[in-house]
Amino acid sequence: MDWLSPLRQIFDFFLPFLDRLPAIRAFLAFILVFLLPGFAWTLILFRGINILERIALSFGLSIALVTLSLLALNLLFGVRITGLNALLVIAVVTIIPVAFHYLKKVISRAFGKLLP
Repeated sequence: MDWLSPLRQIFDFFLPFLDRLPAIRAFLAFILVFLLPGFAWTLILFRGINILERIALSFGLSIALVTLSLLALNLLFGVRITGLNALLVIAVVTIIPVAFHYLKKVISRAFGKLLP
């Protein structure tokens, strides 16, 4: 039993439900792969842009980040490209900028109250 075993069991539990609904699976995959990681990175990289520019930039950033991170993990560390590994990489690539953005907001609020 490896450390990915519980995640693999959850993934195997929900996959049959999504197999019966291919339209919902395709929509969720599109959002997860092509929009969410890039949108998260635009929150910290680009300030002062409107939502249409943010969405357009997020498509390009998502494609680049997800593809390059999967290929880099495969070539450098020998991680196989599977559905579960891709999902974990996408989650990490998305969570890092969201956590950074959230922490930045919390810190700015805390120091904003201390300063006059």
